[in-house]
Amino acid sequence: MMTLVDELTTCAGQSVTAPSSTGACLILISTTTPAAIGKAYRLEPGEHVIGRGSEAEVRIDDHGVSRKHARILRKSDGSCLVTDLESTNGTFLNGLPVSTAELQEGDRLQVGTVTVFRFSRREVLEQREEQLRQALSAARVGIWDWNAKTGQVTWSEHVDRLLGLAVGKLSGRAMDLEEVVHPADLPRLRAGLATALQQRSQVDVEYRIEPAGSGYRWISCKGDVLLDAAGQPARVTGTVMDITARKQAEQELHRQALIFESISDGVVITDLAGGVIDWNTSAERMFGRSRKEAMGQTLFSVLHPGEPDRLTGAVLTALEVHGRWSGELEFKRADGMACVCESVVVPLRDAEGRIIANIMVHRDLSERRQLQARLVVADRLASVGTLGAGVAHEINNPLAYMLVNLHLIREGLDKLEAQGAPSEPVASIQQLVRETTEGAERIATIVRDLKVFARGEQESRPMPVDVRRSVELACKMADNVIRHRARLVTEFEPVPAVEASEARLCQVFLNLLLNAAQAIPEDPSSVTEHEIRAIIRPGEPGKVVVEVRDTGVGMTPEVLGRIFDPFFTTKAVGVGTGLGLSICHGIVESMGGSIHAESTPGQGSTFRVVLRSAAHEVDLYPRLSATAPAGARARILVVDDEPNVTVALQRSLASEHEVSTANSAQAALRLVNEGGRFDLILCDVMMPGMTGMDLYFELGRSAPEQAGRMVFMTGGAFTPRTTSFLRDVPNLKLSKPLDLAQLRELVGRSAEASR
Repeated sequence: MMTLVDELTTCAGQSVTAPSSTGACLILISTTTPAAIGKAYRLEPGEHVIGRGSEAEVRIDDHGVSRKHARILRKSDGSCLVTDLESTNGTFLNGLPVSTAELQEGDRLQVGTVTVFRFSRREVLEQREEQLRQALSAARVGIWDWNAKTGQVTWSEHVDRLLGLAVGKLSGRAMDLEEVVHPADLPRLRAGLATALQQRSQVDVEYRIEPAGSGYRWISCKGDVLLDAAGQPARVTGTVMDITARKQAEQELHRQALIFESISDGVVITDLAGGVIDWNTSAERMFGRSRKEAMGQTLFSVLHPGEPDRLTGAVLTALEVHGRWSGELEFKRADGMACVCESVVVPLRDAEGRIIANIMVHRDLSERRQLQARLVVADRLASVGTLGAGVAHEINNPLAYMLVNLHLIREGLDKLEAQGAPSEPVASIQQLVRETTEGAERIATIVRDLKVFARGEQESRPMPVDVRRSVELACKMADNVIRHRARLVTEFEPVPAVEASEARLCQVFLNLLLNAAQAIPEDPSSVTEHEIRAIIRPGEPGKVVVEVRDTGVGMTPEVLGRIFDPFFTTKAVGVGTGLGLSICHGIVESMGGSIHAESTPGQGSTFRVVLRSAAHEVDLYPRLSATAPAGARARILVVDDEPNVTVALQRSLASEHEVSTANSAQAALRLVNEGGRFDLILCDVMMPGMTGMDLYFELGRSAPEQAGRMVFMTGGAFTPRTTSFLRDVPNLKLSKPLDLAQLRELVGRSAEASR
C-alpha cells in the first residue's frame, strides 16, 4: 500500500534524513495546500488510486480532481504504470494528456488543476531537504516561517534564489518584520497574522519587501498555523512566491483602465462582428446609455433601436480594405438631446499582431456644432434685422410724401367743396383719397411693426415698453399660422409698462405663440375645438404676467424638464432648431424676469412670463397736440436726400411759413454757413455722404443755436451708430411717415418760440 514518507512540519534548512527503502515514490511539488509541498509518497507493489473520494488511497483536496481520478500500478519488476480512470479534467504526464503510460524518473504527473507530483524510482530516497529543494525549485516557491512568540521570520534559501539574491541575504537567520517589510504594508501583514492566530485560519497576504540595497519586490505569502504541544498557535509556516511581475502588470492594467475611463473621448471596444464588448464612462455620457445596455449590440443598434443597421457593414468593410474608418455620427440620446460626434475606428491587435477586436474613438462635436448653429442663427437674425430696417427705411421715404400729398389733396378737395364745386364728383374723389390714405396708413403700420423686430439686438438698454402693444404685434405676426389650427383669444387687463426691449419682447411672445400653434395639429375641421389664449394680467407688486395657453398635445414631465435646454427639440428634423425656447429664456432673464411652463400630456401647455414693471414711463417719440398756434410765421429748412419728400413738406407748409429745402446735408451746411438762420430744421437722419448726424455735429461747432433747432426725421435706424445717436441726442425725433397735423403744430410752436 501507499505510505506517506513523513509530514512537512519544519522550515527549510532543517535537514531530516528519510528512511531507506527500495521502490518508487511520488513527491508533491504543487498543491492547493502550501504546507504540503515536498511531501513524499512511497509506492508499494500493487494498485494505488488517486482521487478526492473517501475510497481513494491518496486523497487530494483539489476540486479539479475526480473522486477516482487515476490509478498507479507498481508491477513486480518495479515498473510503474499510470492509468486515467475517465476523470473529468484528465491526467497529464509532462504536460500531455495520457490514458495509460509508464512512469520514468523525473516525470511530472498532474491531476486536477494544480496538483503535481514528481516521480522517482530511486532505491534510496533523498534526504528530505533535497526533496524539498527540488520540489520548490520546480514550482518557483520558497518557504517562510514566522514565530508567534518572538515575532521574527525566517526564510528558506529558495526565497533568496526566487528574488535573485545571493544565498544568505534573507535565509540563514531570524529577523524582525520591520527589517524587510515596506512600512506601508506592515500594519496589514501584522493584522493578517493576528487574525490567522486567533481564528486558526490560513494566512494569505501580499506585501512588499526590501532586502537591504535590493529594491522593493512584491511577494505572496500563504501559510498554515501550527500548534505547539499544548495545542496553542505557535507559528505560521507556508510558501512564498515572487509576484512582482504580476503586480507590475496589474498596475499597468490599472493605469490603462484609468486612462480608458478618464479620457474625455468616448471609447468603444467591439468584437470582430461589431458587437460592443466594452465602453468607457465618456461613451456612457456621450450616448446616454449605460455599458450594460450596449453589451452585445452594434453601436448603430444602440443609438437607433429598431432601425436597419446602416453603419456596421460599412465600418467592417472599410477596416478590411483600408485598415480604418472615420466619419460623423448623428443620433439622439435616450433623453432626446440631439448629438453629433466625430468617429474613428481601427483594429486592435495583440502582441503577435493578430486582430482581436476593434476600437472606436468618438469625439463629441455637439457643443462645437451648437456654437456654430448659434452663430448662424445670430447672423441670420442680424441679416434679417438689417434687411428689415433697410426695407422699412426705403418704404417710409416714398410713403412719407405719399401721405403728405394725400392729405394736401384731401384739403384741396375740401376747399373746392367749400367754394361750391359740384359735390358729387368731389365726394367721389374724396372717397378715393380716403381709401388710398387708409391703404397707405396700413402700410405705415406694417412698416412700423417691422421696425420693431428689426431693432433687435440694437436695443441694448431696457426701457419702458407697453406690453399690450408687444403681445398684439406678436399675435398679428403669428395669426397666419394660428388661424389654420385654433381660435386666438386675448384677455388683456390694464397693466403698467414693463422694463424691457420691445423688439426682443415681441420675439419672445411670437415664439411662444408659434410653439403653441405647432403643438396643435393642422386640421381645418377641428379649428373651433382648439384654442390659443394670450393673457395679460397684473402679478405680484411690481410685476406683470403674460401667459400663452394652448390646448395642444402637451408634454411629458421628462420633456418639460428639458424644454429650455439649448438645441433640445421634439420636433421633426428641419422643423425646429431647439434654440427658440432657450433664447426666450435668456431674453426674459436678461430683463430681470422669469419664464416657466406647465403641461399635461393630451391637454395642452401654459407658458408664463413674469416681467418687472417700469419705474417710470418715457415716450421716446412724443406725440404733439393737433392744435397749432395761429399767426406765427416761421423760417423752416427741410433737409432730405429724397426730393419728393422735401417738395411735399414744402408744399404742405409754404402757405403759412417760409420754407427752404436742401437735398443733401452739405447743401444745408452751406446755407447756414452763408448766414441763413432758421427757426426749425427738419432733417433726415440717414443720407448718403454726410448724414443728418454729421450735419448736427458740424453745426454744433459752427452754429450751435442752429444745431439745437434741428428735428430729426427717421424712416428707421438700422445701424448701431444711428440707434445710439437717436437714443442720446436731446433733440426731438419724428418717425416717417409724418403726421401732417402734428408737424404743423410743431412748426407753429417753433415760430412762437422764435418771436
